[in-house]
Amino acid sequence: MLTTVLFDLDGTLTNSLPLIRRTYLKVFREMGLEWGQDDVMDLIGLPLKEIGRRFAGADRVQEFFDCYQHYYRQEHDDCMELYPGTRDMLEKLRQQYALGIVTSKSKVGTEMTLNFLKLKDWFSVIITADDINNHKPHPEPVLTALKMLDSKPQNAVYIGDSPFDIVSGNRAGVNTVAVTWGMAEKAELIKHRPDYVVDSQTELLAVIASMQ
Repeated sequence: MLTTVLFDLDGTLTNSLPLIRRTYLKVFREMGLEWGQDDVMDLIGLPLKEIGRRFAGADRVQEFFDCYQHYYRQEHDDCMELYPGTRDMLEKLRQQYALGIVTSKSKVGTEMTLNFLKLKDWFSVIITADDINNHKPHPEPVLTALKMLDSKPQNAVYIGDSPFDIVSGNRAGVNTVAVTWGMAEKAELIKHRPDYVVDSQTELLAVIASMQ
């Protein structure tokens, strides 16, 4: 029986990808890094410092991280928003399930977003990049959330918009649902074998209800 519903944050609950892209553009420009066909956006779902290591090099990771945080904070409150219908969907789900967030965002960034949107108290567990040693697509983030909730993988579902989410959930042994309104194309998500793929929150609610 399903008892636990875990969500990724950016691109799954929050329509934050335009803000993230603009922030990266500013960081790459300031640091003199080659932009290159939105390549960095394909890595959304990895921790920011890992992305910095790949594009700026190990010796500039902290500079990359600090620069990103600076520009991200500047526009956060003006640009951060939930996808339409998300609040109503969460309200329905939290009446029946324990809800959690499993994200690769830093703790500071995650709390900034959830506090701004007044959602932090809706989730029984929040796992960020700062809370674990191994990041998505490793199963540790999902398994850590389950451990904190005293929930078993067979009683949980993880919902996300990137291949990193789906692989992490699959490796953790939970049900996985890929949503198509976020970062990755539907065809790319299907390659990673989620248990379900949904195009709307209505479909998502129906899929969760079918897991009883």
